Amino acid sequence: MDFDALLKQLQVWTNKVPLIILGSGGSVPFGLPSMWILGEHLKNTLHFNDDVDNTQLEAFKKSLDETQDLEKALLSIQLNDNVLKAVIKATWGLISEADLTAYERFILNGKEVPLVILMKHLLSTTNKKLSIVTTNYDRIAEYSASIAEAFICTGYAQNYIGHFSDNIHTNAMANMKGYNGQVNIWKVHGSLDWFETPSKDNIHLPLRKGIPQDYKPLIVTPGLSKYAETHNEPYRTIFAQADKEIQNANGYMCIGYGFNDVHVQPKLIQQIKTKPIIVITKELTPKTKETIIDGGCKNYILMEESNGKDTKVYSSSQGEHIIEDVSYWNLAEYLKRIQ
Repeated sequence: MDFDALLKQLQVWTNKVPLIILGSGGSVPFGLPSMWILGEHLKNTLHFNDDVDNTQLEAFKKSLDETQDLEKALLSIQLNDNVLKAVIKATWGLISEADLTAYERFILNGKEVPLVILMKHLLSTTNKKLSIVTTNYDRIAEYSASIAEAFICTGYAQNYIGHFSDNIHTNAMANMKGYNGQVNIWKVHGSLDWFETPSKDNIHLPLRKGIPQDYKPLIVTPGLSKYAETHNEPYRTIFAQADKEIQNANGYMCIGYGFNDVHVQPKLIQQIKTKPIIVITKELTPKTKETIIDGGCKNYILMEESNGKDTKVYSSSQGEHIIEDVSYWNLAEYLKRIQ
């Protein structure tokens, strides 16, 4: 492998400010639960008094034990309203608790977080604008953008009680005085901060420790409900903006993303046929390799952990190679090579 050529390619692609696709693997280092942990949490904590609800719960548990895959288990069952509400509440509670712990880490030591360093680097360009598409409910992207001193746009007014609008992002916020730039964060599966009120309005309530009475968290859980919920606002507008950002991007950097989501994939797969893509993650999913390597993409560099201490690289120009005793699949180590 011509390592210098590879490094130069990474630097060029990164410095062109690619769209960032942030998956669950990007949150796990902050203590956020994996899909496996979430599945076990749901299996061990949900209980119902109603026989019909309990029958559904037992069917879910059986499916989860058989498939070892939360998404597949929830796809196999059409949950009724009671069970679905309980799944959403339990999911919100588990992730929120871990997220607020991560928030403390950002307050105490945020400037050293690799995602913060990456954002600062990308915002230092003349455009001063960065876009992120994420499937995560947590606020890791928002915390990072805050430490990077960027103006954050999620589609909601950044108030203590914020309303959603389909045109907030069209304001010229990148050059607002007192900020280092603008970060658009498109959360296609919802956020811990978003709720539906009893009157069916959707609002932004930042950093809640609990769900307000009679409010519903606006998070889309894995399973069949994912397809129904996302026809409504704020998801319709957010999907449209995420698709637009993906289509207009000059390249892509995927952090901890496994190419397993139907809401992000179609437009992204279409674009990476010709545009450069970088993927860094602890373990590349079979779907990632199938989509990029076997899918005819012309410009890619993928990196994952190998042998517990090395980095395995898949390059469209140089093939597969092991780089020994380095962890370039880890964002902190990656940044040391491209800055």
